[in-house]
Amino acid sequence: MNRPALERKSSRRRELMAAAFGCFVQYGYAKTVFEDVARKAGVSRSLLYSYFKDKKDLFLSVVKDCLDDARRRSDVVLGSRAPDREKLLQVMEIWCVELYAMGADSPHGGELLDEGTRAWEEVGVKYKEYLVRALARFVGGSEVSELIVLSVKGLQADRPSVLVLRRRIRLLAELGWQRRKT
Repeated sequence: MNRPALERKSSRRRELMAAAFGCFVQYGYAKTVFEDVARKAGVSRSLLYSYFKDKKDLFLSVVKDCLDDARRRSDVVLGSRAPDREKLLQVMEIWCVELYAMGADSPHGGELLDEGTRAWEEVGVKYKEYLVRALARFVGGSEVSELIVLSVKGLQADRPSVLVLRRRIRLLAELGWQRRKT
């Protein structure tokens, strides 16, 4: 396939995932069907099936896309001239609060967070490794960083509001910051 065709296919895939994200937020995971996504994207179901084998594949693709975006945005923060403490807080905000808020702020928040957790367990290994490495230089090493990343799930377990989660994450980041090597 030539470059323009690949770019069109990639662009179409992103459009389909954006439509799917909207449907998942509007209807929840369980009630979203390919027909909804196809209608929202203005395409046929058969075209949607040519990109994604089923709803789970579509959902995992949406999750991966969100995680890839978080990684890109984190790379920008990490490469910035901001003070290290601010970098730590911004990266944790991106990964721990903003991604949570995408599901939690939906009328189907609980269901989307449950599905997101299952998706994270399935596709999140490389992202977890990235996040552990990204935070390690700010919190005193990879062991502390891994503990912070694992702790986030517990901080989200009672489904707090985004505001409460943000306060918890900032406190966790501050505790990690205090553990850094001087």
